[in-house]
Amino acid sequence: MKKFFIIAIVIVSLAFTFSACTGYEEGPSFSLLTPEMRIKGTWSQTELYVNDELQSNDYQIEFTFASDGTGTRTTSLGSGSVTDDIEWKFNDDKTILMFKKTDETEWSETAVLRLTNSEMWLNEDLGVFGLWQFRYEKL
Repeated sequence: MKKFFIIAIVIVSLAFTFSACTGYEEGPSFSLLTPEMRIKGTWSQTELYVNDELQSNDYQIEFTFASDGTGTRTTSLGSGSVTDDIEWKFNDDKTILMFKKTDETEWSETAVLRLTNSEMWLNEDLGVFGLWQFRYEKL
């Protein structure tokens, strides 16, 4: 019985420790999967907000992230599209997603606001063009 109480106290302590920390502004507050595990797969843009206003446009982005840090980015505008091979990684605290074309040296950075098994929200500050928030769903 004493062993049961010790195990229960340890589990409750761990639960409070992990639930008190959230890596992303919009959640989730707790996940057993690492960000690398959650981001793997294909993501399709569902919404675009500029300065918190929903935009209706033909500009769409689709990402595919592989577990080895490679993937693709397909950018579509109207009826045309371009697909690039990319490399991707997170910063140390997993709050910034970095990616670049495989033949380039400079990394693009975007803030991760939400990363669940099915949703990803990315913020990109484009200076005079405003704060752009891209929302994706996993396919």
